[in-house]
Parts: sequence; C-alpha cells; structure tokens
Amino acid sequence: MSSPTVFSAFLVIGVSLVAPTVTAQEIEARAYSNIPIGVSFIGVGYSFSQGDILLDAAVPVAGLDARINAAFARYLHSFSLLGLPWKVSVTLPVASGDWTAFVEDEFRSRDVRGLGDARIAIATIFAGAPALEKSEFAGYRQGRVFGASLDLIMPTGDYDSTYAANLGTNRWTLNPEIGMSQPLGEKWILELALAAGIFGTNDDFYGGNTLRQDPLIALKGDLIRQFRPGLWMAFAIGYGWGGQATVGGLATESLQSNVKAGISFAYPLSRNQGLVFNLASGFTFRAGPDFDTIAVAYQVSWGGS
Repeated sequence: MSSPTVFSAFLVIGVSLVAPTVTAQEIEARAYSNIPIGVSFIGVGYSFSQGDILLDAAVPVAGLDARINAAFARYLHSFSLLGLPWKVSVTLPVASGDWTAFVEDEFRSRDVRGLGDARIAIATIFAGAPALEKSEFAGYRQGRVFGASLDLIMPTGDYDSTYAANLGTNRWTLNPEIGMSQPLGEKWILELALAAGIFGTNDDFYGGNTLRQDPLIALKGDLIRQFRPGLWMAFAIGYGWGGQATVGGLATESLQSNVKAGISFAYPLSRNQGLVFNLASGFTFRAGPDFDTIAVAYQVSWGGS
C-alpha cells in the first residue's frame, strides 16, 4: 500500500456536515488514518441539508420540512503521548435554518441564523500504528489499526425554548467511539466503528419542560478506495438505535432506528491542501432524521519535524 501524503492523512473533515450539531451516528471516512505528529491544519466547509431534520426527536411535530445551511471552521493538531499518535480538534459552526411543521396540530414556521453547538474532540490509535515524525512518515505502510475517540459537544448554539426548532440543543453531549481500520489489498481499506451518544439534561426544553434522553448507539462502516496519495473515494453507512427521550418525566415516541449513508470524494490540490466533496442521505425506520445533504470542505496543513 502506498504511503499517504500529509494531505491524504488529514483530509477527513467535511464529510459529516449533516446538521449544525453532530451525533454518535456521524459518518466520517478515514477517521483512523495515522498522521505525522506536530502537524496542524485549518479547515473550512459548507453544507446544505433538506428534509425531516430536527435536533431533538422528542419535539412533537408532524409534516416537518427543513432547509439548513451550515458552515464551519476547524483547527486540528497532532501530537505524541505515551508513544501513541493523538489528534485534538476544535470545531466552530454557524448555520441558518428554515423549518415548517405542524406543532401540536398548529402550523408553524421558523427562520433563524446563528451559532451551532461547538465541539472539541480527541482521538488516538492505540494499536497498530506508531507515533511518527514527518520525516519518518514516507516509509509508513498501514496495517490493521485500532483507535478510539471522544467528542464533547457544547451547548453554544442559538437556542430559544419557546420554539420547537433550534440551531443548538441547550445540553452537553459526549460521543465515545472505538473502531478499527483494515487494508484490503493495495487499494481498499475497510473501517468499522461502534459509537454512542450520551446526552446531558436540557432543563429548559420546549414548553418549559425537562428533557432527558437515553444513549443512542451506532454501528458504522466505511469502504475506502485509494487511487493515489490524497485521491480517494469512500462509501459510508451507519445504523443508530436507542435514544428514547422523556419530557417532563413522560416517555415520548422518540425511540430511534435510522440509517445514514454517504459517498465522499477527496481531491488533492497539493501535498498540504485539498478538497472533500460529500453526498449523504438519512432515512428512518422509527424516530430520527430523514434528509439529503451535499457538502464541500477545504483544508490546509503545515508543520511537523
């Protein structure tokens, strides 16, 4: 398997811009690619999503139609700790949302612009890949690797409890994940992951209620085709279930069972710059989002020994 460039190792952002916030079911290819330590990057991206998109499935709505434009800026830095490669990132989103729906049998609409929920994430490969300087990375060949990540989503988004639709969730969310990446010959990579969304309490939910939600569990898989360093295509799918919510102590019809699927294409502009294009769709068997998304992201990286 050919060794990756710095660009191809970093270009994993932008493929999960489904909504202003993210969940355990987020699908993001190449999440377990090793990268040189001491390298930083900045990325910016944009997405447009349309469909049945509401950040809290417990809101009693019918006939929902949403259009969400989202943009983000992300900073990521890689480092070595305990001999393992690590990545830490911060993501700041802004968005505009236009919702129409029947809420409690009354037709309502909302058009809002503002901040989404910010996110900080840390990830490592704990088996199968060493921490490498940039000068050592040219000789790296990926084998089977195992990794883990922990994302913290913070309640920084625009939120008003008098509305059923918001850009923020007004609660903290923790997304732990564990996964593996396995080369299949010279050109293909298979990634599998198990993740969870662990939700904090929203004490100022719609209608002045308190929202509590059980964890949402997700299984995810990516099949990646590498054409040359930095140029690849990925086919991703994720299935999520759980997330039963209670509002004011009463159970709602919010037990989720839904699928997200997507196709990503990465194109290098240089060894440290590139683009990712993404098409994604979600559909639900029970509660959960039902949507279509198109997204694009650009990034530039620098640094390393």
